[in-house]
Amino acid sequence: MRQALRLGAFALASAATTVIAGWWSIPALAALWVRVVPRAPMPATTCGLGAASGWALLLAWNAVHGPVGTVARRVGGLFLVPGWVFLGVTLLFGGLLAAAAAIVAGETRSR
Repeated sequence: MRQALRLGAFALASAATTVIAGWWSIPALAALWVRVVPRAPMPATTCGLGAASGWALLLAWNAVHGPVGTVARRVGGLFLVPGWVFLGVTLLFGGLLAAAAAIVAGETRSR
């Protein structure tokens, strides 16, 4: 239960941080998270899934209020992939960005 609460908290924090400061703030948030919650189990997994979930929330919000499907199809067409693949790669990018930053921050903390 605590892990689910941590994941949900990081998802909301990553969504808010992305809205306020942009996608590049996700690694900084993940590094800060690892420093603030030092004994959490699997911090890279929490940060990675949380960031992907937060970005999924942002995509869902924009799908209700904007043409996310049209944009996904058009941008996906530029890369010769379906729109859903482009959306999946977007979520994967956010998750990997946060997980990598959490791993690096965890390694520097232990030294």
